[in-house]
Amino acid sequence: MTFSHDGLRDSLTHLAAPPYFYENLRRELGTAERNKSELSLIRFLISKNVAGIQITESKIESENSQYEVAILSFAEILKASIRSEDLCARLGQFEFTLVIKASSDAATSLAQRVLDSLKIESFDCYYSVVTADNSESSLEILNRLDNQELQR
Repeated sequence: MTFSHDGLRDSLTHLAAPPYFYENLRRELGTAERNKSELSLIRFLISKNVAGIQITESKIESENSQYEVAILSFAEILKASIRSEDLCARLGQFEFTLVIKASSDAATSLAQRVLDSLKIESFDCYYSVVTADNSESSLEILNRLDNQELQR
């Protein structure tokens, strides 16, 4: 399974691709700072769970079609869960990130609704949430998001 995009959209899921996501995140952070509004990010990771043992993507090359179905199903759940002004991106093979114009509580509530909608057997989903601080750069908020403990 390849991970490719045209700079705007991921070729498999049609969600935002990394370059488009990073540019929009920078813009949204500036807008939120100017308007003194809240902006939150949610990071989702999906992984295969076999008999309680997490298997990394490098060990699963033979199960590509099962992974593609899981990735597509998860992308559809995300698309159905967000508003038109929110941004949803696929930043890695099994990593999805949302930028939403809402508080941390609203973002956590959205993440829980996504997990409740997930009906892909043998796959687990984890998430983390951060809310932007005033004058925080996109790199700073993404670093905080990466360092945030994943929840289930």
